[in-house]
Parts: sequence; C-alpha cells; structure tokens
Amino acid sequence: MLASPLVLVGADKGGVGKTTVTRLLIDFLQMANRAVRVYDTQAPTGALKRFYPDIAQIIDIRDVRHQARLVESLTQHSAVTIVDIKAGQLTRTLRFMEDVGLLDAASRGEARVMVLHLIGASVASLSELEEVEPFKSKCEYRIVKNFINASNFFQENAHFSERYLGESDASREIIVPRLDPLAYEAVELTGLPFSSFVFDEPARNAEHRPRSFVLRGYVRTWLERSWTNFEAAGLRSYVAPASEKI
Repeated sequence: MLASPLVLVGADKGGVGKTTVTRLLIDFLQMANRAVRVYDTQAPTGALKRFYPDIAQIIDIRDVRHQARLVESLTQHSAVTIVDIKAGQLTRTLRFMEDVGLLDAASRGEARVMVLHLIGASVASLSELEEVEPFKSKCEYRIVKNFINASNFFQENAHFSERYLGESDASREIIVPRLDPLAYEAVELTGLPFSSFVFDEPARNAEHRPRSFVLRGYVRTWLERSWTNFEAAGLRSYVAPASEKI
C-alpha cells in the first residue's frame, strides 16, 4: 500500500469554499497529531501558502510533470497528503488519476484516496455529482456542504435535490456550518490558521491587539462543530496509520 493517504478537496464550480475547507482539514489533522503535506493547485500564486508557508507547495495539476511529482511522492512519505484543487479541475484530476492507475490501486486496497467534493446551493454545483459518478466507487467519497451563506441547500425543494443526491450520497455528507463573516475576516487579516487564531498566537501581519475575545469564541465554536462532523464522517480513522487501525 502507498504510504501516504491522499485527500482531494475540490469542486468544478468556484466559490464554494474549497480552500476554507482545506484549511479546516489541515487544522483538524494537525490537532490530532497527524503529519500533513499540502499541495495548492492555485498556480502560480496559491492561497494556502499564506497560512501554511512551511508545508504548502504550489503545483499546476494540469501539468504532467506536477502530476508525477504529486503521485510518486505518495510512496516516499507517510504524512497525509492534502490537495486543494482549483475550481474547474476536480473531474479532470479524477480522470488523470484513473488514467495512471491510482484509482484502480485504491479500489484494490493498495492506496488510500479520499475525495471531499464541495457542493453549493446551485443547479450547476449539484450537476457535478453526475460528472464524478464514474469515479466514486474507486475512492472514499464524501460530499461537503459548506454553508458560506444563508442558503438552505434546497431544503424547501427536497424533490429537486433528491434528483441529484441519492440515499448513498446523503449518508456520506459532511456539514460545515456558517462562520460569522466578521470572524472569518479577522482570521484572514492575521494570515494564521484558524486554530492559531483561537489560541491567540501572534499574527503574521500587523493587527489590532488585543484580539477580540468574541470573534475568537465564534471561530472556536465553528471549529469544534466542523471537526465533530469530520470525525463522524470517519476522516481521522481513514487516514490513520495501519498500526492504529483495529
């Protein structure tokens, strides 16, 4: 089995909060004492590098050389490998991983590949579920509903969402609750991971001190609720070393 579990965080539609969920996942695993490696596919600048300068690497997931760099590194590291996939590239990334045999290896139990597929409250976003359908049986697949606004994800039109979201998908949903915009903005200004903001660690950028107790409290509660949902979805157990699995 490839030593490093691979977690892909992405969607084909933009504006659904992929990088936010990636940051949540990094914090979640690091707080669980898991070593993490991160690839940011927003080449050439990247968004994760600002928050995780020591572990984030920027790649162009469309470049075969960078694809090889990513996949072949899975044999060389035991840390969890997280890839923040830029908008429009999730299906294309899954296709290349199928073409090179990585998804087949995962279906045989020779690799661990988890996909966190973010969907938004739009028809365009829900229609992505049909696009990724051929790949879902070859990996550990989860749908992530990231409540970045007041949307209820078509709860008042259940028959509509059910057209796209079958029972098997619904049972594998992860909910990321909405974080107050002022609290989110405060974290952004510091350039810190969410957990570092809560622990009141020094900002990488100039900020007004003391840091708001109220905003830190909102972020702390949001982290706890999100991480509880990650735990319930089996994320930590899936990437655990074989020696820790029962």
